[in-house]
Amino acid sequence: MASSALTQSSSFSYDVFLSFHATDTRSNFTDFLFQALIRKGIVAFKDESRAPDQAIEGSRLFIVVLSKNYAFSTQCLRELSQIFHCVEFSPRRVLPIFYDVDPSDVRKQTGWYEKAFSKYEERFLVNKKGMETVQTWRKALTQVANLSGWYIRNKPQYTEIEEFVQYTISILSSKFSTLQNKAEGTLSDKDEFSYNELSGEAEGTLSDKDEFSYNELSGEAEGTLSDKDEFSYNELSGLMRIRDFISLVLTYPVKLVEEDILRSWISAFPEWKAQLLSTGDDTVMDKPWCVLTKKALGSMKGFMPMEIISKVERGRRSIFSRNDVEAIPEAILHQTVDLAVNQLIQTLFCGDYCSRYIRLLTRNLAEKRYVVDKIVAAVEDKHNMFGIDKDFLRALWINASTYETDAEFRVQEEINTMMEVDDMWPMEVDNMLGTLFIEEKMGSNGQLVIVVDADSNKKLDLQKLRFPTGIVVLITTEPSTQAEKDGDFRIACTMDLNIWTQDHLLPWKVFCSYVGSCISSSMVSSSMAIQKIAVEIVKECHGHLLAIVLLSKYLMYVQDFKQWELALDKLSSLNPSYDYQDSDRIGISRVMVNAFVNIIWEDIDDAQKLCLELSLPVHNIKNGVRDDILVSDWAKIILGYTQELGEYRRQLQYHMKELLDRFVLLKYESGDVYLPIETYDIIKSLHTSKPSILRHGALGLTEPPYIGRWHSLIRIELMDNKICELPQSPDCPKLKVLLLQGNVDLMDIPDSFFNHMPLLQHLDLSYTSIRDLPPSVSKLIQLQKFYLRGCDLFMELPHQIGQLKNLKELDLDGTLITHLPIEIRELINLQILSLCFDGTSRSTIIPPGLVSNLTQLNYLSINVDPEDEQWNENVISVLGEIFFGLWNLQRLSIYIPKADLLEFIPAEKSLNFRLVVGQHMRRLISRVPPELETKFKHCDYSIKFVNGVNIPNGVKMNLGRFKALYLDRHMTIKSLSDFDLRNLWGLEVCILAECNEMETIVSGSNSPDGPASLMLKFLSVFYMKNLRSVCEGSSPFFLFLKSIALHTCPMLTTIFTLDSLKKLSFLEEIIVEDCPKLTTLISHATPEQKPVFFLPKLRIISLLYLPELVNIFNGMHVGPFIEEMIFYYCPRLQSLSKSELSSKSLKIIKGESIWWEALKWNEAEWGDAGRPNYFERIFSPINEEADMMNQLAALQETQLNEYHNTTYQGISSSKQSIAKILAPVSSVGRGSSNSEAQKRKVVAEPKIFQEVTKKVIKQV
Repeated sequence: MASSALTQSSSFSYDVFLSFHATDTRSNFTDFLFQALIRKGIVAFKDESRAPDQAIEGSRLFIVVLSKNYAFSTQCLRELSQIFHCVEFSPRRVLPIFYDVDPSDVRKQTGWYEKAFSKYEERFLVNKKGMETVQTWRKALTQVANLSGWYIRNKPQYTEIEEFVQYTISILSSKFSTLQNKAEGTLSDKDEFSYNELSGEAEGTLSDKDEFSYNELSGEAEGTLSDKDEFSYNELSGLMRIRDFISLVLTYPVKLVEEDILRSWISAFPEWKAQLLSTGDDTVMDKPWCVLTKKALGSMKGFMPMEIISKVERGRRSIFSRNDVEAIPEAILHQTVDLAVNQLIQTLFCGDYCSRYIRLLTRNLAEKRYVVDKIVAAVEDKHNMFGIDKDFLRALWINASTYETDAEFRVQEEINTMMEVDDMWPMEVDNMLGTLFIEEKMGSNGQLVIVVDADSNKKLDLQKLRFPTGIVVLITTEPSTQAEKDGDFRIACTMDLNIWTQDHLLPWKVFCSYVGSCISSSMVSSSMAIQKIAVEIVKECHGHLLAIVLLSKYLMYVQDFKQWELALDKLSSLNPSYDYQDSDRIGISRVMVNAFVNIIWEDIDDAQKLCLELSLPVHNIKNGVRDDILVSDWAKIILGYTQELGEYRRQLQYHMKELLDRFVLLKYESGDVYLPIETYDIIKSLHTSKPSILRHGALGLTEPPYIGRWHSLIRIELMDNKICELPQSPDCPKLKVLLLQGNVDLMDIPDSFFNHMPLLQHLDLSYTSIRDLPPSVSKLIQLQKFYLRGCDLFMELPHQIGQLKNLKELDLDGTLITHLPIEIRELINLQILSLCFDGTSRSTIIPPGLVSNLTQLNYLSINVDPEDEQWNENVISVLGEIFFGLWNLQRLSIYIPKADLLEFIPAEKSLNFRLVVGQHMRRLISRVPPELETKFKHCDYSIKFVNGVNIPNGVKMNLGRFKALYLDRHMTIKSLSDFDLRNLWGLEVCILAECNEMETIVSGSNSPDGPASLMLKFLSVFYMKNLRSVCEGSSPFFLFLKSIALHTCPMLTTIFTLDSLKKLSFLEEIIVEDCPKLTTLISHATPEQKPVFFLPKLRIISLLYLPELVNIFNGMHVGPFIEEMIFYYCPRLQSLSKSELSSKSLKIIKGESIWWEALKWNEAEWGDAGRPNYFERIFSPINEEADMMNQLAALQETQLNEYHNTTYQGISSSKQSIAKILAPVSSVGRGSSNSEAQKRKVVAEPKIFQEVTKKVIKQV
């Protein structure tokens, strides 16, 4: 080698100054270049302890290695600016090397360079001095890119380096520095890896080595740029702690629904780390990890003690105190080693090579040796079982535990020897080239290097070592002194994962946190025995945290040693009735299966089991649902509805609380509850193999399922099938609910059918064809709900019914029983009783004293044949017992044949009555449609007064109690005013039918003492022979009216007057049908001149069979928002006024095609064009008459069901109903007579009734 001499000017301390980005090139190209220069006698500066500015001033030649991340380093950019400053005042050469970058990207600051400068300019947007510095950097990069240089990409580096060194020598001339050469072929102790280099930071991030203080760059330090590299120690330290904790949890056998979130957190950590290391002030940057960290740790708060999670959130190095560790049983400490080694092995062989450097820290030297032995055995087992060659080429073991001095040098020698690099290159080749060969050999994929750290206090410095590609594992001991702990952060920062054996005390800590004080350190001998069992339980769980939580809650505060011993035995024993193959297939740990099936499932009661099985089909139950929604879902399945659950809802809420306390159900911080994945899958398996509920409703079954499945069932649903025969004597020791309703072919129940159902509480046999009950019904002593509704062949209750003393609900509506047996009086817990009698009894229907003995009744319904003379005699005594014996009664539905009996209702008796009053024949055909009759029947606070004469005092004095009135076939009444309107002020629903003497609905001015207006919202009138007007007088009787329907009123001439029209602000629907004398809806002498719109809320108007109708609103501006108009057989309605069709909301006009085509359009109103084209688009011709009647029949058949299953849908529902009747096809001739119209008329009942009646029903 040529001898070195000082350069021409003695002021130069260095021949060459190397400027480079550490992460990109330091451990490969730049190192090799630097060593090659040294070997040739060139004195080069490469990041020594001396300040770079002084080295730049003292260097003759500058080599700038421009790589992808060069611009991300502010130190590199400062160096480059300083280099060109020196070149400007003291001419020297600059040699650029473009290492895997395009010179144009450097020159124009595009590509990677653009990303770096975008960040700088964004940061210093409002800082003038900072922006000036950035522009200086841009200029320097442009200058260096304009120079001739070397371009290195995908070329053999040793050849390029050799040529470049020769070129450098030619520039420096033959006189080199006389400084003694450094040792050839070895690395300087000062050649240390930066934290980001060893941790493998992603390209494009800022190195901690390269970053300077944000505050300094922003100009706070008098505009100077500091060399000091700063980052947020606390933030990064906390994140590393969370990373290590999450990595630990992921290696435990518990399955988490949030596993993807946890893995996403781990994947995102390197980027967050780079962001933290690239800024000097964490307050100026967004913290993207906050949201994901909250989700990741929040997912574990459902079952992990808050004390532990809180410490992890705060970044505490240890989640256990020294006292915790000192009190740990020895067996648990051994388990921590097993779990830590298992975590390491899982990490090594999971195929995820994101972890390049892993450190496993033990509590002491003895534990370290134990760990080493365990790892050796585990790796050997892996090799023998699968071979490790599919994950690694080989495992390199380096034991530095006995190295006292030169540990790094000796370890590097071992690595080189194991990699077999000593004889890999020819002897005549330069040592620099040999080093490149070593590097290429080190780059072989898949090496596993396991280094056992020195036992002495001096630990290995991994930054001084070069490792082959693959994973490096360092086994060392925890720092013990404070100084070691302070210095440990630098080492921890270089690691991709730190595994602490002490962290694997987590299962024991979780168990102790929940189980209570029975295994504390200060315990009596019995507690010592319990502690031993506790240790075995935790060991048996093998780190399964959810199983540990379930068991600890089960054993919380339990002091009985035998119960602990039994729990351990169940935990370690397979359940012979459980299908483990299915659980194994989907990856559920057997210890979790044993814990849940053998212990938890056996301990919870049947009601809670049922709730859990009912949770399986609940949408999103594994991800979280609101607790109230889950309770409602349970109730909906169990009861079929969710309203008015009362006490039962409270029971379900109690069950939920119990399941949450046991950690069977878990709860997020948001309050949502969920079933853990494994718990869900196990319950699903139990439901399949040994279900608690059988849901086979409406499947068309002709026979019940196999009787062997009934033994474990709590609930059986077989409703709405075709079952005609039941098993003789099924064994159902747990059965609580049996639903058989809707099996119309079922006629007989076997005599011994109920013999083995001791817990049955709910039995529904409604709408079956059974004729009697078997003797075994007496065995149902726990029965609380018994439904026989609609069993129209059932005629007699057996005397054994009296033995069902726990019965609370009995429904016999729709049966054919003739009388009640006296034994009913024994059912003293009855709260709801519905009765129905067929009218053929020759004896007393309800025995005296029976009703008054049922003191707990709050609902009583008695439906009888109105022609039953026995009831006429029986009703007085029954009413007496009701009014003076049933003090808890709240609702009463009953038929009272004589109106005078209403006088016996005590004035202070506040009941929700549904009364039918007045003698009548059951089979008399009513003019009111059946569906409307049924709707009214279900109105609360309602009275139907039939065949009345005059105004009975009993009716008049009690009308104030009611909100719904149905006046049917009253013989003498002239108007509702005859009842005294003060008694009617609370009415909301009124139906009037066949009151042939009624001439007006409300007559005369209102009494000064009466209400200003009625509360009436729904008015429907049917077949009123002499009705001439709706209202006489100007008082606002119908101020709140929403719907009015007038059907078959042959004498009706006046509906609205101008005065009444002004007060109908809420009217939405008008239906007028078969009123042959009606000429207009609004009667007035002189049209209102002011352009005022009346009926502002009117939406629908239906005019059917009105042969004399000549106009609709008599020239008035009405209904600015009408949406639908329907006309049928209105032959004299020959034109439509523009005021009648002024609504811009009009969507449809229905009528006969012939009528529509014949309409005249007044030119003065509509212009020369006549009918607007818009009307053509919205007109829909009505069906032919036969089709219309068929649709009406179908509508009447289905309306009842629709009424009970839907709530009021506003005007749209009404439109849909009418549309079913009046669908477009073709027209009907206008020449039909009135008699023909009567035969084919359409009853279009307004849907506004639904809103009102629903509201009345709810006001109990």
